[in-house]
Amino acid sequence: MKKRLMFSIVTIALLIGQISAVPLFRDSLSNGFVVLTYEDHRLPVVDIRFVCRSGAAYDPRFKSGLANLTAKMLLRGTENMKGDSVADILEFLGTKHSAGADHDYSYLDIKTLSRSMDQVLDILSDAVLNPAFRPEAFSREQAKALTAAQRGYDNPRLVVMTEFDRLLFGNHPYASEPWGDTATLRKLKPEDSKTFYQTCYLPNNSFIIIVGDTKHKDILKSIRNRFSKWRPGTIKKLHVPEIAYPKTMRVKLITRPDFSQTCIMLGHPGISISDPQMLSTRLMSFILGGSALGSRLGQAVREKAGLAYDVRCWFDRRAFMGAYRATVQTVNPKPAIEKMLAEIRRMHSSGPTEKELEAACNYYTGSFPLRYSSSNGKLYQITRLELYNLGTDWLDTFPDKINALTLSDLKTSAREHLHPGKYLIVIVGNITRNDLDLPDAEWIN
Repeated sequence: MKKRLMFSIVTIALLIGQISAVPLFRDSLSNGFVVLTYEDHRLPVVDIRFVCRSGAAYDPRFKSGLANLTAKMLLRGTENMKGDSVADILEFLGTKHSAGADHDYSYLDIKTLSRSMDQVLDILSDAVLNPAFRPEAFSREQAKALTAAQRGYDNPRLVVMTEFDRLLFGNHPYASEPWGDTATLRKLKPEDSKTFYQTCYLPNNSFIIIVGDTKHKDILKSIRNRFSKWRPGTIKKLHVPEIAYPKTMRVKLITRPDFSQTCIMLGHPGISISDPQMLSTRLMSFILGGSALGSRLGQAVREKAGLAYDVRCWFDRRAFMGAYRATVQTVNPKPAIEKMLAEIRRMHSSGPTEKELEAACNYYTGSFPLRYSSSNGKLYQITRLELYNLGTDWLDTFPDKINALTLSDLKTSAREHLHPGKYLIVIVGNITRNDLDLPDAEWIN
């Protein structure tokens, strides 16, 4: 019998405030617009998140960064107010706001005092329903996006991830990064954002989350008054091709003399968040490389060999099949790669131990309520449970699902979802092929 640390419902409730009876309500308007309300009256603050279920994966070919730029344009002026007026009102109300896109969704966040919620909802609904996409405002946001993309070329982690995704995903919607690149961003026009908005921003393709000092019935009435006349439409279907596993070890080297360390990302196709084995695979991956200190990769590369400060691995959790990734930044890439590959092979062949499973379950069940305790944590978790159809009971049942996993489950995940030898490896740094000494590699020019 496994001995695992069990967080009782009482303990969890003390940590995050009555999670045993999660005050989460899910309602749907007649046009398909979903409203999720989480009541939390401890502070006079409300967090509001509008979500469009179309993110960067819906960027047209050669227009990466469009979903992100379109989301940022929502608060840059409407048909009823110019961007400066919107900014002045939000500043006067003392709000915090942000917008952007991930691969699977676009979002607009506003944090406000509960007494200002009606005014903020007026602004948010106007932004969502009547965005103007004025050329001058678009040019300013485009310039900011270009500056951010240019800075990314000086970040080795971003460079290696961008190239890894481009090579692994090919013509798949996940091939480009949500923030775009300098080549595509320069070509975007206000009309592109208008088209993206008209195609993707539909009530039956969107939802809104309200967390904080509000009442379910009151907020539902407020949302219905503002969004019930929003007309639904046909949701665009994505073409999602299969991702091919490399037949052998394929390596791409990007020589950057200006980088003091070498950054490495290796991996292969993974699984989607809806895969029945996602939780067991996630737990197995955590044991392998979820922690820079306690994981197998952390012990082998950092603690015993002293080759890096941080080394990790994970499986993407996205709507479609993502990637399995392992990454490290080091001044000694050759032995670091060797040790990482050896640990992945060992996990694939023998799986985790009972002791490792127990420790991982304890960590997941113990840390979960802490991740959910803040307003941002609630927004994150509620976004994912709605976006990926996890169910409104996900917050209650997650610890039980973790504790129900067996050693056999994790060993099966290791055998079926780790593929030693079939790697794509991207290496960025002041280094040559001879320094790496990878005789079995197929080099990508």
